[in-house]
Amino acid sequence: MAKNLRTYLEQLEKERPEVILRVKKPMKVAYEISALQRKLDALRKYPVIIVEHPILDNGTESAFPVVTNLTASRELCADALGLDHRRIAMDYAQKVSNRIDPVKVSKEEAPVKEVIETGDQINLLKFPILTHNYMDPGPYIGTGFVCNYDPETKIDNCSLQRIWVKSPRRTGYWPAVTSHSMQNIWKWWGQGKDMPVAIWIGHHPAGISGAQSRLAYPESHYPSMGGVMGEAVKLVPSELFGEDIMVPADAEMVIEGYVPREVFEAEGPFGEYPGYIGPQRPSPVIDVKCVTYRKDAIYHGLGVGLADHLVLLGNFPLEARIYNVVKSVVPEVMNVFVPISGRRNHVYVQVKKTRPGIGKEVIMATLPCDSRLKHVFVIDEDMDLFNESDIMWSIAYRSQWDRDLVVVEGAAVFPLDPSVPSPGNIGTRGGIDATMPPPIGNGLPRFYQMVNKTPEDVAAAIQLEDFVDPSLLSNYPTSS
Repeated sequence: MAKNLRTYLEQLEKERPEVILRVKKPMKVAYEISALQRKLDALRKYPVIIVEHPILDNGTESAFPVVTNLTASRELCADALGLDHRRIAMDYAQKVSNRIDPVKVSKEEAPVKEVIETGDQINLLKFPILTHNYMDPGPYIGTGFVCNYDPETKIDNCSLQRIWVKSPRRTGYWPAVTSHSMQNIWKWWGQGKDMPVAIWIGHHPAGISGAQSRLAYPESHYPSMGGVMGEAVKLVPSELFGEDIMVPADAEMVIEGYVPREVFEAEGPFGEYPGYIGPQRPSPVIDVKCVTYRKDAIYHGLGVGLADHLVLLGNFPLEARIYNVVKSVVPEVMNVFVPISGRRNHVYVQVKKTRPGIGKEVIMATLPCDSRLKHVFVIDEDMDLFNESDIMWSIAYRSQWDRDLVVVEGAAVFPLDPSVPSPGNIGTRGGIDATMPPPIGNGLPRFYQMVNKTPEDVAAAIQLEDFVDPSLLSNYPTSS
């Protein structure tokens, strides 16, 4: 059976039912579902949430359930991709590069075509689209992949972009200025034409991850989507644009329409992934002309600004890109981790330090990988890259600011960072080499204070489960 959102949820229900939180109480799509996610996020708990009775803004119950927090757990996301969550940096890129061409299926074979609505039949407000943060102007689709194509080459583009549902048949739409979608918009408008778009929502996490891969321009995302899924993506022609814009046949819903030429309206403010409210700005709009969906569609909502917004939808591909680029120039790189806490501004790089200077080489090689990377932390191989206490310990006791800090002033930085001087998006980036000195020669030890530890034979003999009931562990107090 082809991979899709439903097969994934069915697999979880069968194999790991404890990771699913089914909410049977009615919950409002405005703020309440996001509030539940935020409270769980604060506890560092990331179940897949299924809200069975979402309440729309008009007070009625939606006919469609909501699934959210689908991409919040690093462990679950890695499992969905068939990967070890501690090896994403090393193995994810291979998934993307092992591309599998999509296959075309008929309209009759496409579940997403079970219901087709046009004209006055369309009402986007009947879907349980979430309103997330207190300054958001209304419901936002955060999981919609906007598909369009280069009018010159006919090559399709697919990208995850925020969509404000303004009315039953009109949305706001914010493509970043440097995005491939914006490049296509300018080309269409340059020809005096409105740009056609189709927005698909709801698929297997592996498909979502592959579709979000950062590729060259122009380049189709569907082969990468298939590569990450491990199978060909089933595509069906869109209703309005036929084979010019193909959409996943197994998606939950597709919204089709046009980006009208040179029409800009106020969009935002919107709470973005850094955890801060992004400003209002003039942006294109979409006039919706057709909606297709499964008759029992599941709406996939996003926990905006939370782990759900970060782990799979950006951190995984970013880790892989950094690892591949930096290891090609600093072979001593062992692993890379982009933590939730840094909201893609922070990256931890683990190295096997065999010679002086490796730490600073890593910092200088890492920063150009992505404009969002603001602080690079380099640690030794004996530290746990995924334990932030180890990162802080390394900084505390293996670094000196005057010796190990790298500061790059006048650098291009990401505009969603509120600490960045405006206008210009020019700020300061850098890193810290929090590693011990290297050995003074091959086969010789590293001269540094020894780390506290239990003798290895005793550590191996004392097993926690022999002394502590595992079911009681969660009851014990923690510390910071």
